Amino acid sequence: MSARRSSRRSLVGSAAALCALTLCGCGGSANAGGRLVTATPGRSTSTAPVVATTTPAPMPSATTPLTVDPEPGLRVLFTGDINPGRCPAQIALEADDFSLPYRAVTEALNAADLAVGSLDGSLSDIDVPAPCTPERVYNLIGPARTAEGLALAGFDVLSLATNHAQDCGRHGFVCDGRALADTLAALNAGGIAPVGAGATLADARRPIVIEQNGVRLAFLAVSAVGEFAWAGAEAPGIAPLSEASLRDVLADIRAARADTDAVIVLAHWGIEYDPTPSSDQRRWAERMIASGATLIVGNHPHVIQPVEPLGDGLVAYALGNFVFDQDPEATRRGLVLEATFSRQGLVAWRTMPIEIVELHRPEWR
Repeated sequence: MSARRSSRRSLVGSAAALCALTLCGCGGSANAGGRLVTATPGRSTSTAPVVATTTPAPMPSATTPLTVDPEPGLRVLFTGDINPGRCPAQIALEADDFSLPYRAVTEALNAADLAVGSLDGSLSDIDVPAPCTPERVYNLIGPARTAEGLALAGFDVLSLATNHAQDCGRHGFVCDGRALADTLAALNAGGIAPVGAGATLADARRPIVIEQNGVRLAFLAVSAVGEFAWAGAEAPGIAPLSEASLRDVLADIRAARADTDAVIVLAHWGIEYDPTPSSDQRRWAERMIASGATLIVGNHPHVIQPVEPLGDGLVAYALGNFVFDQDPEATRRGLVLEATFSRQGLVAWRTMPIEIVELHRPEWR
């Protein structure tokens, strides 16, 4: 395990424990201040096995720095959707090794200052995961031990604002928040900070704030998919994104921006298997950037959508899959977004392609 990961795990874990991120709640209003994690400088290296993409238009592969900034940067990697159930779970269980899906990408994830993913499922032992039958079972519950592999892979922050966050196996969906509570507990135990879900709507809306290398970032996560899984005023769930909730989302962005160098919104949105962003995605992205979001990283379509500058920010509409067991070729390809931040905000970015092999393992392409 890298020194960066070891120090990050202990610091994130301590912050999570102080806030009690299980379904006991954290109290206070949604924008009364985020959960703060202060980290020591990372061990970013240039040896990560990654390459710039050569994907043709309209997907740009990289940019030159947005500004010339001599200050030390904070390099963050963002991945596509991660399915903890079905084939990835069954393969890991058979090998008794939950780091197996991440073997080819662990070095790169750990070399970054921060690694951020989208967990499209629950981590709970209230039921066993579904068999390895892609596209036949849509309940993506995975073993709580999946958090071991995610921690070893190098993840620091995971969005739980996904439509499968309250999957409960044979118990159906939501199940009084039991699977979600187990997920929060498993991630906290692994030193990974969850965002976008909680015991109440206020908890689900509350950002994670991370300060590292002198740079202060806020992470918010919201989902336009899976209304049944949305949190209520006193009910566990995920943070909603809709026309009705948009005003609250924009208020949370403005509040977070007032106290940070950059605000990252992790959005679960769009139409499955459609490589073109929907009108909702584009409209919401414009409003979020105008309200102070620096970077929007989307997921849910399971295919790659464009990465585009928008106003003073950047929008990755969908990065595709990262660890998933869907068979169509487009769903077996994804992007990892590398974004570098300074106290001036986002200063550079590039995308790096992956391909999922054997229904569970991303490899660099």
